[in-house]
Amino acid sequence: MLDKLKNLLFQEDDKKDNKFNIFLGLVDSYLKREHPKIKFDLSIIDEILKEENFKIRKTLFIDEVVRQFIDFEYLKKTQESVKKELLWNGYGINSIPNLKKPQDFLRRKEVAFFRDKGTCDRCGNKMDKLSDAHTLLILEAENGGGYNLENIAILCFDCHKILTNESRNIFEIPLKIRDELYNFV
Repeated sequence: MLDKLKNLLFQEDDKKDNKFNIFLGLVDSYLKREHPKIKFDLSIIDEILKEENFKIRKTLFIDEVVRQFIDFEYLKKTQESVKKELLWNGYGINSIPNLKKPQDFLRRKEVAFFRDKGTCDRCGNKMDKLSDAHTLLILEAENGGGYNLENIAILCFDCHKILTNESRNIFEIPLKIRDELYNFV
């Protein structure tokens, strides 16, 4: 009788571990597909494994993944140039450093978006629409950076929020990655 009880208890633990491993697999697959430029460390932290409540365990794990996403160091580098045939009249004049964005900035964003195939320069997230993309000047205009295409990087919503956040606690910023990972819970 005692052996049967032990078997039942250990089977339940095995089922919980199996469910958590399935959850880990789903998260790993999502991260590799949606944010391929970031190498996440998904090794399980002891504190997370000690948690008995399955939903709390998953929530702690998601918070750790989001922390890694936020802490990922982005190295700004000059972007690829485009064919000269894609440039237009006034491109050179409007590329000079200026604190005010040039009139043709939306066109510059569009060309940079297609140059990068709609992929975020920081995390590798693929964006379907130009309206989903945000821009970042590799060398800020205040520091002498111009509006030439090589100085314009394309970022997803989350990466733009992280890199341009100045005052609020970074963990209070609403991030798409956090919302999507919580859908797995």
